[in-house]
Amino acid sequence: MMELIYRFIPLLAAVKQDDIPPDQFPITPWDMQKVLEYFKQAYGNPPVYIHENGQKTQRNTSLNDTGRVKYLQGYIGAVLNAVRNGSNARGYFTWSFLDLLELLDGYESSFGLYYVDLEDPDLKRCPKLSAHWYSALLKGRNISSDRAIEIKKGKTPTSTTVQSI
Repeated sequence: MMELIYRFIPLLAAVKQDDIPPDQFPITPWDMQKVLEYFKQAYGNPPVYIHENGQKTQRNTSLNDTGRVKYLQGYIGAVLNAVRNGSNARGYFTWSFLDLLELLDGYESSFGLYYVDLEDPDLKRCPKLSAHWYSALLKGRNISSDRAIEIKKGKTPTSTTVQSI
């Protein structure tokens, strides 16, 4: 299995980094779809569970994490497209529910759908835009992978107003 993973490292390294902030991962959902298609063709379509997939941001930057929403939209959309094409992908799990201690970055980076205030003795948690988006997706709202939630002045992140990007 490790051999299989190493085959895809050059593919990920070749991604253009022009529009990606240095603290975030590139958004290349088509690569996820290609990998699932490859598994289907080369290995007889085994069951696949995708876990710990998420967008890195700098800690304390904003609760309005539109980059993470775009990341989730793209990758979940790619998995859905692969399933529609016959992939045996059975699960997608985002990383992570809460901001937490990361092995390589400590508390400097953030992957969570919920912000955790580490200065608060009660560790207060606040949902980010991505938490609201993910919740709406899980509730079956019609949110496609080529749309972004628009937050208008006076509306909450749970608003279902959608705008093409």
